[in-house]
Amino acid sequence: MNTRSTVKRCLKWSVELGTEYSGLGCLYRKTRYFQEGHRILAYHRIQRDPVNSHSVSPKDFADHIAFLADHHPVVSMATLCAGLAGDISLQPHSVAITFDDGYIEYASTVADILNRSGLTATFFVVTGILDEHFPVAPDTFMGWHDVRSLCQAGFSIGSHCVTHVSLGTQTLDAVRVEVAESRERIHSELGTPPEGIAYPYGTLRDFSPQVALIVKESGYTYGATAVNGLNHLGCDLFTLRRTSMTYGDGLKTFRLIMKGDLDPWLAVDRLAYRLQRPQSSMNYEASENNR
Repeated sequence: MNTRSTVKRCLKWSVELGTEYSGLGCLYRKTRYFQEGHRILAYHRIQRDPVNSHSVSPKDFADHIAFLADHHPVVSMATLCAGLAGDISLQPHSVAITFDDGYIEYASTVADILNRSGLTATFFVVTGILDEHFPVAPDTFMGWHDVRSLCQAGFSIGSHCVTHVSLGTQTLDAVRVEVAESRERIHSELGTPPEGIAYPYGTLRDFSPQVALIVKESGYTYGATAVNGLNHLGCDLFTLRRTSMTYGDGLKTFRLIMKGDLDPWLAVDRLAYRLQRPQSSMNYEASENNR
């Protein structure tokens, strides 16, 4: 973990604890905004020896899943989006679980934990990695056979573009290639097109109304960001908010997050994104350190 990641983690703990113990959390939970909101969780690596701030230990992840199974209705992204669109009714505080990038442990450790609890999830994959178009660390990412096994087990597969590039730094023609080609590759491998896409990096720098429109025109039904917060009936399905789970998020912290104590982080997202370094090209090792 670098200094930037450590500072960010400490800031998040400060927001969570400050919100809870100041009494603001109690007031927030009484609001209509919280009561009618639905949460999408975003995970990256699930590993014992973390290499970056977006790693959650298998024990902590298992604790998260057990808590969700006991306290929240967990639904697929398709069901969540149908509810947000008003096509069906969602139970209060419904949650969808998502994973970005396509790490190798998704097909084993993660799938086993989810299956034991009977919960579903969506995995957003980078097709350029699956097609071995650029070098990555060995034994780090799934292959197409792993993705097919997840699909056959009933999990959903979504797009994370071809090269994991920030779409906000690209020309609109390049964006069209990224979102369309990744959708076509997943369709050709799995026999069905992905319903949704997760914007690489996902900060306010990494997508735009024009990017969201291209995603919609390319045949997707939703687009997920990394901007923190809840989603509500009638919201824009192509700028869905997600709550990112990070290193140090044990069960106590997870309880605070599910109670909404990290939701004020949205203000940090809006203020700090201008200082973030845009990722204009595929450099996966560098991008892992800059998240």
